This record gives sequence, structure tokens and C-alpha cells, in this order.
Amino acid sequence: MGTLRSAWKEAAWVFGLSRLLLLLVTYVGGVLLRPKNMASIPCVNNGLRFCLLGWYHWDADAFGRVAHVGYRSVADVAFFPFWPWLIRLGAAALGNRFPLSFLLSELLLANLFFFASLILLYLLAREALDFDPAQARKVLWYLTFYAYAIFFFAGYSESLFLLLTLAIFLLLQGTALWRWWMAGLLGCLAALTRSTAVVLLVPFLFFYVERFWRAGSPGLAPSQTVEGRPWSLWLRRLSAALPALLIPATLAAYMLYLGVRFGDPFVYSRMERTVWGREFALPWVAFGPALGALLSGPLHTEMAVRNLMDVLFTLLPLVVLVIGWRQMPVAYRFFSLGLALFALCFPLNAGETLASQPRYMMMAFPLFLVLARWSKRFPSLDLVYGGFCAPLFAINALLFTLHYWVA
Repeated sequence: MGTLRSAWKEAAWVFGLSRLLLLLVTYVGGVLLRPKNMASIPCVNNGLRFCLLGWYHWDADAFGRVAHVGYRSVADVAFFPFWPWLIRLGAAALGNRFPLSFLLSELLLANLFFFASLILLYLLAREALDFDPAQARKVLWYLTFYAYAIFFFAGYSESLFLLLTLAIFLLLQGTALWRWWMAGLLGCLAALTRSTAVVLLVPFLFFYVERFWRAGSPGLAPSQTVEGRPWSLWLRRLSAALPALLIPATLAAYMLYLGVRFGDPFVYSRMERTVWGREFALPWVAFGPALGALLSGPLHTEMAVRNLMDVLFTLLPLVVLVIGWRQMPVAYRFFSLGLALFALCFPLNAGETLASQPRYMMMAFPLFLVLARWSKRFPSLDLVYGGFCAPLFAINALLFTLHYWVA
């Protein structure tokens, strides 16, 4: 109970400070400065409404559109349905006025889910990984003020997916079968949130082997050993394994729906390729064009700055995860690896090939656990990280509200 109280307190501090900063940046971007492409902002006027509409574009606009009219456009099937469903429910509670109710629903839910994610992350660090309170607190600060953590404020699905991921990791720490079935049900929701959910099979696999197959596993009582009742042992193992199958089953159900609705169960993949410009490639392929553009083109253009940020915040998380590989439990290692490979295997097929990769890499939350561990040995890391990431966090928020492309 004391740990939960501490989690609420620590999460409230970092959440409140970061949201105050983002609201200040929103005001500066919406009132004191003028957003790029003013005509693209619907119902522009002065005041709070004008400021908040600075966050309503790109994926946030697409999610709001799906929430409002459903999959009227086949191109929108690339946006999985659970997050728009939640947005629609929130918008209904807020008066169902488009676009303002949908935007407010996105922002309120995204921030609510992020606050809950901070609480779960603190609990995971303290109870599952034995971090001391200072280290667990730093994990929250490192995540919240990461350069691309603005997407936990915007109406994107990042906050929801992070919350579901952390809840699954917490549930899989125990051996009670209800925890595994609950994790499986949350995996269903994650699979309806984004295709990356398939990577959640990794922690299921590693925790399953650790808790139900290794000798002396905490999930196996003495009566379930070979000397006891073999059928009981195998029944328990089967009961713990089945929930993981709910994730691919949910993805298959969504594909079945697309097949019935649009005549092609793989239409979401086709839309990713033809409309959104993402198609399968080997994970290192995207680096070539991005680095080539940096080395051969002028460095003072907007595209050059974006390429530089893409390369930097794709490589830095990878370097941290590689160096800190042995400082993480095995399930966390391979979850991070799977998430990184999944993201890198679907780059843009032209132009800014690493676009959005910094946002995808941020979802590998063990990155921040590694950094917090390092901070104990290198206290100056707090200053270095804060001096580097926090200003970029504010700058990215300002650019986003001014309608410049960010990740």
C-alpha cells in the first residue's frame, strides 16, 4: 500500500509539471505565434479553443475522423479501432460536437492513460525490478521529459498502448492464472490498438517459461512436480499458455472484419504501403537514405533537421539498449529488441525514411529503466539528460502546435 501511495505521489509531480509546461507551450504556439498552414485548422478563433486545435492534426486528426464517421475511407483502416472507440465514447460524454469534443476527448484520455502509465511504471520498477525509490522516480522523469514524449499528450494511441503494455508486464510477474488471463484480455485490447501488439507475445513467452517450466518455478507447487500429479502440472501449464493466443486471435478477428467489409483481410497492410508509404524492408535499409540525405544535402533546411533528429533518436535508444542489454531481465531485453525490429522493418519507402521511428522507439520502455540504473553510477547523467532532452521536449511541442512535422 505504501508503494502505491508513493507511485501516485511521484507520478502526480512529474505529470503535473510536464503538463503545465505543455500548456504554456500550447499558449505560446497558439496565441503569441501563428501556426503554419492556418487554413488547415478547422473553426479557428481566439482563446483556448484555438490553442487546443494546434494539437489536432496528422494522426490525431485521423483518429478523430475514424471516431466520428468510422472507416468511411478505406485508407483509415491502418488506424486500429480501439483508440477511436474510446475517443467516440469520450466525445459523446462531452457533447459530441465535431471537432472540439473529439479533440478534448483525445487529449483528456491520452493524458489520463499516461498518468496511469506513470503509476504502473513506478510500481514495476519498485516491486518487480527492485529499484530504490530514487531510481524509480528517475524512470518517470526520464520518460516524461523524453524529447518525443509530447505524443503522450497529443491524441495519439501511444499513451493507451504504453498503459496496456505496462499492465501486462505487471500482471505477468505473478503466477496466479487469473493474472495471466487478465494479461491476455489486455493483450486483446492492445491488438485492437496497433499492430505492434504482436510483440507482446515476447514477454508472455519468456515469463511463461520462467514461471511454469523451469525447475523450482514459483508457479509450480510441490504437488505439481513429476513426483506429484503430472496431469495437474500439464493442465496448469496449458491454462497459463492459452491467454497469449488471444493476441493473434484478436488480430485475426480484425483481419476477418476487414475481409468482410472491404473484401481483403490484408487491406490495412496495403493501405500502409500505398497511402502512408510504409512497407516491409530489412531493419537497416532505412538508415542508408537518411544518412545519405544528411551527408550530401544542405544542413540548413527543414528536411535536414528532421532527418538529423530521426537518425539521432533512432540510434540513441538502440545504443542504450545494446549497452544495457545485460542490465535488464530477459523478457525486457527481447521485448525491446522485438519492438525495435518491428518498427525498423516498416520505414517510409521514400523521402524521410526514418520518419516516426523516434516515436516508435520511445515505446521500448526498458530504455528508461536502463538510464535510471546508469544514473546511480553516474549522477551527472541527470544533468546531461535533462539539459539535452527537456529543451527538445519543449521545442518539439512548440513545433507540433505550429503544425511543423514532428516524428
